Amino acid sequence: MSKIAFKDFERQVLLRHVIRGHVYENAGGLVDRANAWIADNNVDVINVESLSTFGSGDDTSVSHWYSGIRVWYRTE
Repeated sequence: MSKIAFKDFERQVLLRHVIRGHVYENAGGLVDRANAWIADNNVDVINVESLSTFGSGDDTSVSHWYSGIRVWYRTE
């Protein structure tokens, strides 16, 4: 019986800078990582959605937006 599952891909920090703010990977890099994971794991993708969540508690303990994508897929 198949079940559904999901995997989240958050934008990665490419360069950390306390004063000017962090530099994050762009949308193309994020999608490339998700596509690589899909190919490597041979998953049956159901849907892909964007994520945008406000959170806090990174290494600087400053509130900020987390963004990424969620891949919904079928499992065995």
